[in-house]
Amino acid sequence: MRHFVYVPDRFYLLYKLRENCSIARKLGMRYMKTTIENIYKIRVSHIIIIAGFIILLINKYANLLDFDFLDPLSKSSITLLGIIAVSSVVLFQKKSFFLILVFLFAFNTWLLTRDTTLIVFLLFAATTQSTKKKLLNTFLTVQSIILASCIITYFLALKIKFINVSLYNTGDRTRYTFFFLQPNNFGIQFAFTIICFIYISKLSSSISIAILAISSAFLYIFPNCVTGCVVLVIYALLILFFNKPDFFKKKILRFTPYLVAIIGILIFSLYLTGKTGFIGKIISGTFSYRFIGSVMAIRLYGVNLTGHYLDKLGETLFIDGQWGTFWLDFAYVRVLVEFGIIGALIFTVILIHSIRSMIRNKDYSSLILITIVLFYGLSEWGAFSALTAFPLLLTTTPSPIKASMRCIKAEKNTNSWKIIPATIQQKTSFLTD
Repeated sequence: MRHFVYVPDRFYLLYKLRENCSIARKLGMRYMKTTIENIYKIRVSHIIIIAGFIILLINKYANLLDFDFLDPLSKSSITLLGIIAVSSVVLFQKKSFFLILVFLFAFNTWLLTRDTTLIVFLLFAATTQSTKKKLLNTFLTVQSIILASCIITYFLALKIKFINVSLYNTGDRTRYTFFFLQPNNFGIQFAFTIICFIYISKLSSSISIAILAISSAFLYIFPNCVTGCVVLVIYALLILFFNKPDFFKKKILRFTPYLVAIIGILIFSLYLTGKTGFIGKIISGTFSYRFIGSVMAIRLYGVNLTGHYLDKLGETLFIDGQWGTFWLDFAYVRVLVEFGIIGALIFTVILIHSIRSMIRNKDYSSLILITIVLFYGLSEWGAFSALTAFPLLLTTTPSPIKASMRCIKAEKNTNSWKIIPATIQQKTSFLTD
């Protein structure tokens, strides 16, 4: 004979509630543990990337300053250390086979050309958004300390003469080098540091324009860096024009980066064909030598898939019936000649993807910075280095596979209940009845 025990509904509900609370508590502890582990990993990864970034920044100045305190082997070793530190974190975080292949190509390009521009640009473009904010703050701090030390020490040396200082004479102008090998090297470092300060500080437009005006005057009076002055003035005009962007201004800003690049390529094409016409008269002088040097590079090396080592930089050569010193400052052509077609494609794809992402996210301040980089690249090779042009730290690498996976996950997770594992759904199914 069977006996049935009656259990009131309230006891059953209390039992189920207790069981459900136990499951929720275990789930919460598990997620808390995972969160703590992720925070720990993020902090460690940030420290490693920032350390590698500082190493690369300091090594950059070892090549720019007029001091031989490191031999070439030491510089290469320090560069390798910085690249290993950054790549060990970035490649582990991304876990992308395609990114690893591109990194291996960029690494091989560095060994071939002895130029870290491509590999450094690729690595920092692949960093996370939280890391990029820390990179910008680190960039501003390191740049400010080094440049302020150079400026103060240089003026003290001119006044007290406790150490020898070099001056750069060009025609009737005496240019202050501030311990740099060339005044233009100081100019580009100073210009991007000022722009970075304005970008991070988020100052009002009037204060920003005043700082840019003073900085531009400083660059013109002491190191006489015309390109740096022009870039700061253009940045001030862009801030003034796009201070309160309306629909029309936003449309203009979307096409401005592409327009700058297209104009530069068209001018180079005119010099390459020898049909400069009135354009050659307009940009005659120092600026025209950038395009002449680019034509010399095409004549000397040509263009291939993997690039060339530019072994004749700074030499006086006889090309196209005339003698001239070979310099390649036009960044667009230098990327193509030095890193080859593959390297130029990598550079271009990342830039275009980043510009489209900034437009999609309505990040107009970053879009203005990329425009400044593309304009500066018409005259200075350093404008395409992520260790100098900090806006390149804001770029991102495209990942179409991950983007499509995110779309699929978004469709599957339209109902928030589906985020919870199936085993827990079964145990807590009474809540949905």
